[in-house]
Amino acid sequence: MIGFSFLLVVALTARLQPLITAPIAQLAATARAVTKNKDYSVRATKLSKDELGELADSFNQMLADIQRQDAALQGAHAEVKKQVRALHLEIAERQRAEIAQERLTAILEATPDFVGKTDINGNVLYLNRAARRMLGVADEEPVEGFTMWQFQPGWARKIVSTEGTPEAIHHGTWAGETALLTHQGLEIHVSQVMIAHKRPNGGVEFLSTVMRDITERKQAEEALRISQQKLLETSRFAGMAEVATGVLHNVGNVLNSVNVSTGLVVEKLRLSKVPKLAKAAALLTGRNGDLARYLTEDPNGQKLPGYLAKLGAYLEEENAAIVKEVDQLGRNVEHIKEIVAMQQSYAKISGAYENLPPEALVEDAIAMNLGAFERHGVTLIRDFHPTPLVRVDRHKVLQILINLIRNAKYALDDAKRREKRITIRIVPWEENAVRVIVEDNGIGISAENLTRIFAHGFTTRKNGHGFGLHSGANAAREIGGSLTAESKGLELGATFTLQIPVASAAQHP
Repeated sequence: MIGFSFLLVVALTARLQPLITAPIAQLAATARAVTKNKDYSVRATKLSKDELGELADSFNQMLADIQRQDAALQGAHAEVKKQVRALHLEIAERQRAEIAQERLTAILEATPDFVGKTDINGNVLYLNRAARRMLGVADEEPVEGFTMWQFQPGWARKIVSTEGTPEAIHHGTWAGETALLTHQGLEIHVSQVMIAHKRPNGGVEFLSTVMRDITERKQAEEALRISQQKLLETSRFAGMAEVATGVLHNVGNVLNSVNVSTGLVVEKLRLSKVPKLAKAAALLTGRNGDLARYLTEDPNGQKLPGYLAKLGAYLEEENAAIVKEVDQLGRNVEHIKEIVAMQQSYAKISGAYENLPPEALVEDAIAMNLGAFERHGVTLIRDFHPTPLVRVDRHKVLQILINLIRNAKYALDDAKRREKRITIRIVPWEENAVRVIVEDNGIGISAENLTRIFAHGFTTRKNGHGFGLHSGANAAREIGGSLTAESKGLELGATFTLQIPVASAAQHP
């Protein structure tokens, strides 16, 4: 009986053991997984609805609570890390701002310009070292209690209060010229910039101002104004003398030709064979009474007729050459008279406006330069198109044209070309203007000089004065026209264009 009972117990134990141990083993495995992986999302499987099933539910509820607490802890930890990181960034940014502030302060203190800071009412909040020196404020002296108005003369205060401050507040910045008043009562002219620094809500927090001493600039401007006035007077006199200078220059060219012709005549007379004719005549005179025998039998006498024939031909050629040079002398002298007479006629009518054919003006200018063209071997090409009359001051147009033609000749000399060519064109331009174009194949104009060619005093010629083109451009504007220049570069020639207004139909004679 005991044996049977033992066997029954063993059989029941073998049957019930899996039902009890399996849920416990499963809970143990789940607990180990949680412990090993720190993963609180796993859950134990509920195998029954008895006490072991309730144990599994309790275990799972405990894991859920732990998971929520862990998530909350992780979130809090992440937030702490985020706040710590933000704090580090804020500290680093503050340090950079402090370094930038120190650098800015060092710059403000080192700059020679006046730098100041005021509130909207003009009360001083800060002055840099240069500002203190300008105003006579000691480095250690507090600036609170000062107002910017006490450091500026009345006229400057008015500009700042009525223009500067309202403009800066409205647009953010303002710039103008004002003045500072030193502790000695002296005015320092300054260029001033005012900046309005605003709060996020748009209100003005403070105003900063930077001032630069422009006393030297003002003095330089005044000196420049006086110099420009003197230069203007000089230019006016130069313009008045331009035509006369051109005439004298061309007279000088003609006189050079006169001098050459005179020298040739003198040289031909010095080397003349006329004295040999006298010797031949003396030989014939000495043989008077025996002349026939001398000419027929004496060897020397036999040569005398041929010698006299050759001498006569030579003297004829010599006389023709001398006559030619004397004729050239006469034409040169006549040319000088024409140049002087033309200058006198233009001088008498200067300032009077006339209706004139442009080709007549150009021909007059050419006539005053013909001597130079002949002497320097310049080929002149005329390309005149039919144009209406122009309404101009004859004197001013002649001044411009003479200078343009003479400059073209100089450009050809500098280029040292074998073929020297100047082309002068007259063409109608639109409906109310005529263009006179002077083109040469000379030295040309560089790009950088092309922008300065009409500046007063600018010249590229060694002995030039820089008045001609400047006064010419001014004269062109005075008659309602213009003067322009073009060139493709050095060694590529240049083209100058004088544009002058036509006479209206009512003005035609």
